[in-house]
Amino acid sequence: MTRSFSIGRTTRNAPRARYANARTHRTTTTTRMSATNKYMQVVTHGVSGVQAWTEMAMGMTSAPEKPPHLSLIKKFYCGASNVYSEICVVHCIDGEDNLKATQALFDPKGDFLKGFYESPVMKGREATMNWNNMEVMVEYPAGKGWDDVEEGAVIGVYAHGVPNAAEWAKIFEKAVSEDEGAMHKNSGITKSFGGKMFESDWEVKEGFEGAMVVHVFKSLDDKAKFDKMFDPTAEFFGGMVAAGAAAEPFHSNGNGPIFTIDGV
Repeated sequence: MTRSFSIGRTTRNAPRARYANARTHRTTTTTRMSATNKYMQVVTHGVSGVQAWTEMAMGMTSAPEKPPHLSLIKKFYCGASNVYSEICVVHCIDGEDNLKATQALFDPKGDFLKGFYESPVMKGREATMNWNNMEVMVEYPAGKGWDDVEEGAVIGVYAHGVPNAAEWAKIFEKAVSEDEGAMHKNSGITKSFGGKMFESDWEVKEGFEGAMVVHVFKSLDDKAKFDKMFDPTAEFFGGMVAAGAAAEPFHSNGNGPIFTIDGV
């Protein structure tokens, strides 16, 4: 299936989840909240081994002739999402044009992605690939943007349904920034991106929009503690589900400790 860029409405039975293009704009000194024209793609797939995939990725970046996606993607956050057999890569993309070009390049029917699956590292694992996309609406702290995420950090990716993604973003921005970022300090989080999920493999309940968050943790222990809270049957999110402010299914993934790759 081709992941063409589109933000509209759909039901969960459509080939890709698309969501209403409602936007909000507000900026503070510590939080970036707007239609930022920034996007994150969270890509997971199986590999023969994480070490073998890492060596392949680093080989591509050090080659004299750079692969084409390095000119489209500003930053890559790379790491294992399973101890040895699955990797997760977060593509950090500036601008809708670069997003569209990246989606076209990674068309499953195209030669570029087929080339990956001819390698021993990924051969026979086509069906394991999953894509989840987010339009970034909230970034806290604003800082240096993509470069705030350092090697060795741990990434947590979370998503669920909400009645309205733009209204949810206002609530999320307040939650992460109030009391000088107390939630971050208490949870071992150094950076958060939040926004509207679109064109994704993760399903959202019909009638809801997708809210997606990428938290950057100091350690695996910090992420593990947070993961226990991200539970639709636990007190915090269970209350949100009961009130209709969040909807199952809940989704989560992540990677790390990560290494990063800069675009060219």
